[in-house]
Amino acid sequence: MSQFITLNTIIGNGKSYQVPIYQRDYSWDKDDWEDLWNDIAEIPSDRTHYLGYLVLQPIKDGEESFWIIDGQQRLTTLSILALAITALLYKWTKDSIDAEDNKIRFEKITERYLGNYSLSKLSLDPKLKLNRNNDDYYKSWLLKLRTPSTLSKLKPSQKLLQKAFNYFFGELQEKYKTNKSGADLANFLERTIGNGIVFTQIVVNNDLDAFKVFETLNARGVKLSTADLLKNYLFKLTHELGELDLDEAERRWQNITNTILSNDLTTFIRHFWNCKYKLERQPTLFKAIKREINSAELAFDFLNELEEASNYYSAFNNPNDELWDKEEKASLKLIDLLNVTTCYSLMLSTLKYLPRAEFKVLIKELGVIAFRYNLSDLNPNEAERVFSKVANEVASKNINSAKEAILGLKSIYVIDENFEQVFSTLSINTKRKKDLVKYILVKFENQISNKDYQPEEAIATIEHILPENPGSIWEEAFPVEIQEDYIYRLGNYSLLEASINNKLDNNVTFADKLMRYKTSGYKLSNEYCNYEKFTSKEISLRQDKMARIAKGIWKSAYIVSVL
Repeated sequence: MSQFITLNTIIGNGKSYQVPIYQRDYSWDKDDWEDLWNDIAEIPSDRTHYLGYLVLQPIKDGEESFWIIDGQQRLTTLSILALAITALLYKWTKDSIDAEDNKIRFEKITERYLGNYSLSKLSLDPKLKLNRNNDDYYKSWLLKLRTPSTLSKLKPSQKLLQKAFNYFFGELQEKYKTNKSGADLANFLERTIGNGIVFTQIVVNNDLDAFKVFETLNARGVKLSTADLLKNYLFKLTHELGELDLDEAERRWQNITNTILSNDLTTFIRHFWNCKYKLERQPTLFKAIKREINSAELAFDFLNELEEASNYYSAFNNPNDELWDKEEKASLKLIDLLNVTTCYSLMLSTLKYLPRAEFKVLIKELGVIAFRYNLSDLNPNEAERVFSKVANEVASKNINSAKEAILGLKSIYVIDENFEQVFSTLSINTKRKKDLVKYILVKFENQISNKDYQPEEAIATIEHILPENPGSIWEEAFPVEIQEDYIYRLGNYSLLEASINNKLDNNVTFADKLMRYKTSGYKLSNEYCNYEKFTSKEISLRQDKMARIAKGIWKSAYIVSVL
């Protein structure tokens, strides 16, 4: 159920809110506080300020207490702002500014927005309870308006809580510097902030409903992390065993997060899941995990496996990582160059369930299969389905060698005839994929000249025979209206030493270029450009010849390429 709701309604009628102890710490910083403060300043003219979705889950049926599934950063910050207002009222009371009335306002605002006093008024039962890293500081220091002598010994999130309080207290002092009116300050909280800040409140019944809501919000462009929800679910399971087990789960999750770094955490979890279980897309991933991982013991096993896999996964797109030997690096460089991740599930499965030597064989073949498939611009979803299916077979011991796995990929191996046809008309823009073009050209040079250049080590530059920005001298052979169709054709590329290339410009004729090409040490230039003239016909002829050779360069050692 969803509805628009004001802050005053959210905190009213004895309602209380709790951040699950396993959710992330407070993380808003000065930019966020300033944005909120500036937005509040506009409420008198705009009437309201919409603060997004608030996703809640009842803690117990029949009670007005809720888990905050999404919205803890905003509710915590608004609570701190209310605290800063009570602190200013308390200061004015101590300064004998309308002391009696401001004391009453201080108590009423505290009870309405922050919590209920005990009978002795020595403690406050807060309306908001934070996670375990932040709640003690929130209750022991902020709610009691105590300020630590130094921030240096606080945890990062605790520092942010205190700095948020200091920020809002400073802004409030400045706002009411010449008007120390408790009535106006109370109205600012109740009418401007309390009635002016509006949420869309969504109440869900369980974790699965929460996930469905998250997916809906993601579809609307609201940035929410599926990985956060998965983490919360796993932590909830491990917490059933006790605090120490939750601590251990947190450490392992942090290790995984630290290892994955720049990779997307949810994508990693999905690839790992698909290496062992039936293929899941992101919208169905949480439901699948929840179905299989339903106890604390299974949650720990899952975290253990994730942690183990994360080391390899983080190195998949870092071919120079020390995890890989020379041959593995060469294969991974091609996979990374193609920006292919759909095969990661199979790579993870092979590393876990087969000997390392089999992994080496597999990834060499994956490079070939992915090269043919991607250059043919075929559906990556279909490739991922096949990769995951074979990965599952490896995990279940139905496939016991790299050769068997490779043969299982036959359906996505583009046969010679089709690959040659695709290659013969292929265009690759060097402005976007320069490294890929150079890789292809270096592999060609190695094939036709029996060399072993490495693409990243080759001193050659990419030469556009028809220049990228052709001068008028080229318009007879390539009219302006067709130039764009041929500039980035593979048949228009060659390798050329920088010392030669630097002497060529956009108005050099092909005949003059050819004289320079003949002095090159690269056969792609000194033999494979040997034409009397260079037109669209020669580009096509040259690329047809390259396509025939390409079949032998990027060829599976195991899959027979026949119709």
